[in-house]
Amino acid sequence: MSTRPHPPHQVLVLQGGGALGAYQGGVYEALAAQGLQPDWVVGTSIGAINGALIAGNPPERRVARLREFWQLVGHDDPLAPLAALPFGAWLMPWIAAGDLASTMALGIPGFFQPRPGGALNINLPVPTRDAGFYDTAPLRATLKQLVDFDYLNDGPMRCTVCAVDIASGELVAFDSRRQELTPEHIMASGALPPGFPPVIIDGKAYWDGGIYSNTPVDIVMDDAERRDTLCFMVDLWDPTEAEPRSIGDAMARQKDIQYASRTGEHLEDHRTMQNLRRAVEILARQLPPASRDDPTLRALAELGCTSTINIVRLILKSDPDDGYNKDIDFGRERLRRRWQRGVRDGERALRHKSWLRPLPEPMGMVIHELPQED
Repeated sequence: MSTRPHPPHQVLVLQGGGALGAYQGGVYEALAAQGLQPDWVVGTSIGAINGALIAGNPPERRVARLREFWQLVGHDDPLAPLAALPFGAWLMPWIAAGDLASTMALGIPGFFQPRPGGALNINLPVPTRDAGFYDTAPLRATLKQLVDFDYLNDGPMRCTVCAVDIASGELVAFDSRRQELTPEHIMASGALPPGFPPVIIDGKAYWDGGIYSNTPVDIVMDDAERRDTLCFMVDLWDPTEAEPRSIGDAMARQKDIQYASRTGEHLEDHRTMQNLRRAVEILARQLPPASRDDPTLRALAELGCTSTINIVRLILKSDPDDGYNKDIDFGRERLRRRWQRGVRDGERALRHKSWLRPLPEPMGMVIHELPQED
């Protein structure tokens, strides 16, 4: 009988962040190139879309499907080459403003399109499913084209996406192990108001899970308490950026802080709890045999666990020319740079492999953060 320990349960957690999500595609490409395939993918907003593209395709097709999606939603920016000129830095705010105006006026192919009269009818009553400036029907068609939902629901990888129940204000996790996921569940996770309308599922209206919690780490930690887990978290908003030097910088910084969702604080809370569980288990082993039969002590001992959790956290660092609209900047060149940065950061994390080191016995959870590069 083999005594070799079981490999850890592998989880991929994908934060929301719109056009920044190309970074997650690059990270996944790096992981897949080394044969790392998660058992479970958990995502919010664009993370839910990327997660569905991964879980909803067999391993040999996943990277290609991710690339196809990001190629579809990207657009060429004819002014982008001007940024390389000597006066390019001065032009960047104007280039970004033109790109933002184009996106707002025309939408993004395969993702969303303007709703006729939407901006003029803010206070007019409309059906709940139409309460948004844009129509996301193109995203539904894209998901049906690129995601095999039969495979997603019956395949080897568990998929969970998060949305907010508008009526209750509570976060809801749609989970392929508990229900059949459809394009609507993925769209609900990315229905960010007021741009995108609510998505109706079984008579209830849902919005983007990011307005409640943009990084669904709690779902993973609550599930991971009783088994060894290796979790790759791919965050799109850096909570440690520089202080703003302009109003545009302030708008960008506000988004960074808001959508980072206090992830570091949540992780520290979970690390404290997991380490306490390990400590309880160690203390319980020291009890004399006679005390182990005491019902009260036995109940307390059951709160302990032997499992370890390794969190590998990768965070997208903003480019110098990123503006306050970076999450809706779908210019192909910028999407390409974010994807390549994801590949590079994924490869760097895999070279470190610090999560392979055995943890000291009292320690139940370790957070491995990739040092930032200039």
